[in-house]
Amino acid sequence: MAATVRPARQQDAQAMDELFRAAALAAWSHFMPEEELRAEPPRPEVYRQAVRAPEVTVLVAEEGGRVRGFAVTRESRDPDGGRGVGELHMCYAHPEAWGTGVASALMAEALAHLRACGHRTATLWAAEPNHRARAFYRRWGWQPDGARRSKTRLGATFTEYRYRHGLGAEPEGGPGSAAG
Repeated sequence: MAATVRPARQQDAQAMDELFRAAALAAWSHFMPEEELRAEPPRPEVYRQAVRAPEVTVLVAEEGGRVRGFAVTRESRDPDGGRGVGELHMCYAHPEAWGTGVASALMAEALAHLRACGHRTATLWAAEPNHRARAFYRRWGWQPDGARRSKTRLGATFTEYRYRHGLGAEPEGGPGSAAG
């Protein structure tokens, strides 16, 4: 069954929070303390606020009536962002949906939305040890732009690299749509 991407609703917040926690545990436990990841309290209100925020767009991917992924886009908040630069702030798929095309469906819609908003380029930040995500972004045409920053989360310090996308038209079906 193919994922359907739609705008998020307030009632999706709990599912988005649970999905984020599962994805973070699966993707980050090799560079962040697993016990700390598991102990993080639920934060569905963060997602409710994002859905309500007029400057943010939250998309969800559904399969069989279940939220299987979500993406958050907005204007870039980087000091050097400038006008016309959007940001893919978050893009997560449930680990059970990895490799099924859910993340690719989200990415295609997020890029289309950024283009429709008039952005000429977009950026995202990815943790250096998050190899799976970084490979996915590269398949979708995101390239490191040389910016990096140090980040500490749950006691782990790591480097994040900024990726940039030119937002040109994507080929029909996207690059390897089953990869995400």
